[in-house]
Amino acid sequence: MRSIGLDIGEYSVKIVELVQNKKLIVINQLQEKVLSPDGSPQDKELEAIEFVRAFLSNGDYAQARWSMAVRQDQVTTRFKNFPFSDRIKIQKSLSFEMEEEIPFDADNCIFDAKVVNTQGSTSEVLASAVPKNHIQKLIDLADNFGIELQLISIEGLAFANLVEDWEHVPPNLPKIDLELNEAEKPLKHVQVLLNMGHKKTLFTAYENNRLIFVRSLYWGADQLIQEIIKKQEITRIEATRTLQTQGVLLLNKQGASFEQAQISNTLSKSLRELVRDLQMTLLELKSELNAEIVQINFTGGLSLLQNLGGFLTQHLEVACNPVSLLQNYSTSIAPFTTPENQFAVETRFATAVSLAIEGFKRPRNPPTNLLKGEFAKQNNQFKILWMQWGRVAQIGAAALFVLFMWTIFRDNFSLTLVEKGDEALSTQARKMANLPKKQANESGVKKYIKQNKKKAADLKLVAQVAQMNSALEILKKVSESSPQKEQVKIDLMSFQVRDDLVQMLGYANSPKDVNLLTQNLKTLAIDGVVNQGKANLGSVPNRVAFNISFKADRGLVK
Repeated sequence: MRSIGLDIGEYSVKIVELVQNKKLIVINQLQEKVLSPDGSPQDKELEAIEFVRAFLSNGDYAQARWSMAVRQDQVTTRFKNFPFSDRIKIQKSLSFEMEEEIPFDADNCIFDAKVVNTQGSTSEVLASAVPKNHIQKLIDLADNFGIELQLISIEGLAFANLVEDWEHVPPNLPKIDLELNEAEKPLKHVQVLLNMGHKKTLFTAYENNRLIFVRSLYWGADQLIQEIIKKQEITRIEATRTLQTQGVLLLNKQGASFEQAQISNTLSKSLRELVRDLQMTLLELKSELNAEIVQINFTGGLSLLQNLGGFLTQHLEVACNPVSLLQNYSTSIAPFTTPENQFAVETRFATAVSLAIEGFKRPRNPPTNLLKGEFAKQNNQFKILWMQWGRVAQIGAAALFVLFMWTIFRDNFSLTLVEKGDEALSTQARKMANLPKKQANESGVKKYIKQNKKKAADLKLVAQVAQMNSALEILKKVSESSPQKEQVKIDLMSFQVRDDLVQMLGYANSPKDVNLLTQNLKTLAIDGVVNQGKANLGSVPNRVAFNISFKADRGLVK
């Protein structure tokens, strides 16, 4: 697993890549880009974009977790006590609890909470409110970098990762049954840690290595540079070099040269502004949390200033010393610098390392993440899928909508047509068939049609029978068509007419007489065919039996 912390400061941009091998976390990369000191904010932003893009071009960081932070001076953070310890309940209560303490509109803020510790069912929390425009600015900046942020933390809360035991859950303290009023708060023994930056100083306070107080002081190394420029009338680059090479605070001016004394006086004058801000912040810390300041440590690029610890100790009357917070990573930092510069590297990259650590934190002690609500991280796979198939999905949805609407309209049209058809059927049934209103429906009309069809069939059959030639008429026609008695002598034994089939059985004197009769009867046959078959008659001497059949026209109407 890899996590990358991106620290964009006023002086430089720093990138730290942490890699986890089993349970061991080591530093894999350290990168820094010093920004142009005289550049505008827009120019510095462009330099940062070029630097990050160049970093991305040298490796595959698609699976890394990227973390950035909102600066502490853009955040309101307050120490709160809640009568419950459930994180969801705490999150829901933040806007109400902080509404009167923040200089922003609560509707335009994202709230988050860091649990300091729990005590029975209660909890102590650092509640933070961040204006949405600062979060959106970081998201837009990340888009320009070409990275996808997994975390947007808060500078002071992330910095505490270098002091706290972030791998375990917040401590659960024994429950105190004694009810204390506001003036009887238990005394807190507090250690203060300063991270001195280029234009601001991050002030954090810890009790038992747990962050309980955080502020941002508007003082940094740039104030010292400005004072040197004003005093010596030199350029910014020369003043920066002077601070780095000759900067020293003289606690005792004996044996010091005039130039050293002048530089010390110049630095001391500017540092008194820091001392004043620290005294005010320490007073706020003591009054709010009933704190006793045990020790003050400081880090950052300015912590390399000689005798700074002694100077602050004299003025604050509390032991002040420089400190390295990256001793656990010293082994992995060593390949990136020389032994004499390692302390300087550790002080400069502290914030970037703390941001990278945020990517390794687990739900039992979750990181501060402002990507929530309207800034909640979206699924990139869905975005890619939508880019590829979104057009097809839109067309399919439109087609489905049209089909759905057509189904509704079709159903309505069908019902309308059925109603109109039933109405027309009822009207015609009453008008044409004289059906009563009760029977003027589909079943009544069908019954009426069936009855009338039967009547029509019966009438047609009657008409056919009425015009049909009877068997006697057929016999008459056969008699008229038969040869004269002088020509043949025929004795007709049977004459049958079945529909249009005529069958004659009888005797003739000779086969010649039978053939002559057959020829004469062809004029009566419908198709001119007269058939002769075997006659089932008894034998008569000197007589020939015959069986003649043919189809005759009986005048049937088909």
